[in-house]
Amino acid sequence: MRLIGTFDTEKEAYAFYSLLLKEGIQNIYEPCLEEKTGAKQYRIWVCNEDDLQTSIDWMNRYKQNPNDPKFQGVDVPAAAAPPSPAYKEISQSEDLKWQSVPPKIQIPSRFSASFTRAVIILCAVLFFWNGVQEAQITKEKGEVAAEIAMTPLEQELFFDDPASYRYIQQLVDTVPLNGYKNLKDLPTDAVALLKKAEDTPSYRGLYAFFITAKTKGWQAAEAIPMFEKIRQGQLWRLFTPCLMHANLLHILFNMIWVWMLLKQIEQRLSRWKICLLILAIGIISNIAQYLVSGPLFLGFSGIVVGMAGFIWMRQRKAPWEGYPLQKSTLIFLLFFVLAMFIIELFTFSLHVFTQIQLMPDIANTAHIIGGLIGVFLGRFSFFGRRVS
Repeated sequence: MRLIGTFDTEKEAYAFYSLLLKEGIQNIYEPCLEEKTGAKQYRIWVCNEDDLQTSIDWMNRYKQNPNDPKFQGVDVPAAAAPPSPAYKEISQSEDLKWQSVPPKIQIPSRFSASFTRAVIILCAVLFFWNGVQEAQITKEKGEVAAEIAMTPLEQELFFDDPASYRYIQQLVDTVPLNGYKNLKDLPTDAVALLKKAEDTPSYRGLYAFFITAKTKGWQAAEAIPMFEKIRQGQLWRLFTPCLMHANLLHILFNMIWVWMLLKQIEQRLSRWKICLLILAIGIISNIAQYLVSGPLFLGFSGIVVGMAGFIWMRQRKAPWEGYPLQKSTLIFLLFFVLAMFIIELFTFSLHVFTQIQLMPDIANTAHIIGGLIGVFLGRFSFFGRRVS
């Protein structure tokens, strides 16, 4: 491995790195510190000795005329790996060693995505734990109880656990439900408890809020309590719905995307910045979803779309960071969100203008807001790729 020169900016280094790759010359670039001024520079290393003279010639041509059309609009070939984000910064006093001792490059291992794995494991553990609790309710209380009751885990991790739910829990705890197959067959005392739950003011989303305002007046609508448990200090609920999933297909779909997207981000950002990014996307998208639909939503997909939006923006703002996400992947996610929006709009129209009570269980507001927040955060250099 041989050093052929330096650039003052990462943008120039990336452009030249890309040019060499396009010419079939394997190379890397790394940050270093200029010893006298302490300014950051970027060095180009050529991997194959046989390419040394050709690379030097390209370097000379580039430095003499960087505005040559041949050097403009150079992109990294799709098959090329991005430069490692974890190079150690080296002062120029060490450059004397370059002829015999190349720098020690830390190339990320395909098994190094420990934070990504931790997220997937956490979601999987919560999914199976919640499944065990659902199975226990079904076995002890019956299918109707499992349909209307929240598990203990859901009571703790959903966005809210409104006071109206106390009557549902009282029904499940006191009324034998094993012999019933659907809600319309429940005994009178159970129906009375369901009616109390329905009549107890609790926030169930924008549509229900405006229906209350229309039928009972704005004072009744304004009296509906919101963020009940969060206002009591249970702040974890702002994020934890993201960690819960409804069924096996739901969690598989989300975790595949987490593996694809979060792993790319983990190779380029420090873990505390990843946590900040995920928390910001998750909390803001959850609040938006709660305001639209009420507290009964779950899933990591809002953050998934947010990470895709973040990567898309980083590709536009700083292409030298080397995010390999393909345009076709982004188009697929955009199509998915738009399709969910059309389905929601259609069923909402049925709900408003007909007697058909069909509302899809899709947290699409979280998808849309999550994507927008990801794009917004991707504009800031604060979330740029770490270089040391």
